[in-house]
Amino acid sequence: MTKNNKKAKITFAHINDTHSNFEPSSISLNLPQHVLNTETSVYASCGGFSRISSAVNELKSEAFLNQREFMFLHAGDCFQGTLYFSLYKGVANAVLLNAIGVEAMALGNHELDMGNNSVADFLDQTHFPLLSGNWDLSQEDQTKPNPLRDKANVFAYDNQTQTAKYITKDVHGEPIAIFGLAIENMAGIANPDPDTHFMNVTTVARNTVQHLNQQGINKIVVLSHLGYEHDIELAQEVDGIGAIIGGHTHTMQGDFTNIGYGKTDQYAHMVNNTCVVQAGCNALAVGHVTLEFAQDGKVEQAFGANQLLLGRQFTVDAGRTEHLENEEHDIVRDFLSKQDNIRFVVKDPIIENILNEHYRPAVRALQTEEIAVINEPLRHIRIPDSRGPSQIAPWVVESFVWKARKLGYDVDFGIHNAGGVRCSFNPGVITPADIAGKLLPFAIGIMIYSVKGKRIRQALEGAIDNAISNGVDGTGDGSFPYVADLRFTYRCCSVKGTRIETLEHLKDGEWIPVEDEKVYTSVSSGYTATGKEGYAPLLDYAKEPKPINVTMADAFEDFAKQKKSFDAPVNNNTIYFPCTGNEDVA
Repeated sequence: MTKNNKKAKITFAHINDTHSNFEPSSISLNLPQHVLNTETSVYASCGGFSRISSAVNELKSEAFLNQREFMFLHAGDCFQGTLYFSLYKGVANAVLLNAIGVEAMALGNHELDMGNNSVADFLDQTHFPLLSGNWDLSQEDQTKPNPLRDKANVFAYDNQTQTAKYITKDVHGEPIAIFGLAIENMAGIANPDPDTHFMNVTTVARNTVQHLNQQGINKIVVLSHLGYEHDIELAQEVDGIGAIIGGHTHTMQGDFTNIGYGKTDQYAHMVNNTCVVQAGCNALAVGHVTLEFAQDGKVEQAFGANQLLLGRQFTVDAGRTEHLENEEHDIVRDFLSKQDNIRFVVKDPIIENILNEHYRPAVRALQTEEIAVINEPLRHIRIPDSRGPSQIAPWVVESFVWKARKLGYDVDFGIHNAGGVRCSFNPGVITPADIAGKLLPFAIGIMIYSVKGKRIRQALEGAIDNAISNGVDGTGDGSFPYVADLRFTYRCCSVKGTRIETLEHLKDGEWIPVEDEKVYTSVSSGYTATGKEGYAPLLDYAKEPKPINVTMADAFEDFAKQKKSFDAPVNNNTIYFPCTGNEDVA
């Protein structure tokens, strides 16, 4: 096979998990003591799409000057995260990813939070392929408004060859094949349509490598949204992959102790002759890896770095209003300019113009409208601790119930997972931007569904078991349930199936027991209503989940406007007894 193959050199610039962070972020840099003869924290403007665009253009020029090919990749999860997504869904991402020059993207789980149709609409506007090589679209219902299967820019699973469809990058006559892999358990953490499903990652990768080798292609790159540890496992299990460029776990690979952050392996981590890289999250950094392939397809050399993309001004406050003295400012900039993991870049005026002309005005308007007042600190925590449960999640669930009833639905109560609430609130005014950009940044709709009382009991127990890994292989503490017009007691040490000791709902101002065989109507996010992370008993419904075309953020914003002010909830409806003692920590 190597007889006609040639050596190849290429630089890949890569980003992942950008989550609609088109604007820069303010980050704190903890400088070594020797820089200013004291331990100093300074704040800098970091990242954003305008800086990514400039950095990628610089990296492309550097690659060409060194006679290397170049390609710019996104390893998935561009959806969700900020007010830009809340307002514009996938449209702004499509326009801006096109503009910064992305050449291929992996399918992330958040792309599927709202089902396949959002992905289909996104792809109708993008100029690059979506690599999703283990996504089987062969049984997709073609009567849908916008089917995915036959779109030219979808490179999914090939049911006939049982391999991933792939693209090739020509490097001076030598092809490099690139295919994508997404999380197998997509149905467990997102909302793909039930007529499409995901194949085993390792099997598809192994089959595809073998298939490519039979085609005479021995230089192979995987664009992955599996997570860093799974990328390493894949490299160990499947031979013949030159590099895995990944996302999902927000891993900022490299040594960042020089600015007060941690260290995660060496960038361009080699595993079983496969180079594994990932570039953090939220558009703060760009990774760039140069691969030098031997004639036989093995990677002879892999080098590069993750670089934080900084502006040139430093302040002593997070609000970036109080600047350093001139002399100190120059010293800090001189130190940082010598660090391999820092790149100073100016903003690309083309990207700035797109943002200014089409998107920023509406975002800025929502950042200044005052809709309610927070009277005291409202803490959000997922699992109740010695200080109690979340003080903001119950208000969020109450907003779902209130909104559903306002729309005419006869709702008994509401349930929401703690991970769907993303921040605490300090006292002061809140704006729509605080709600849609911080508190409830996932643009997921709420749904009405009807189930028997015993299924509610089982779902609450299953969700808490999942959150604390109580006899199950949990997926994280975000599944812990918060409720409105419902209250329960969970005792961790009880026998499985009996851990929900009391379960009552509020009816005409009185608390009455939830009956196992009686059917109740509940409202939840689309994520919870479709049985994710321990909530599977809700899928045994008397009336299937029905979307009411309102997002979580929309419901809470409308609720906040009429409520006008918030205190901590008076009552605790989630009584939680942990396994480590008999004390009621609620």
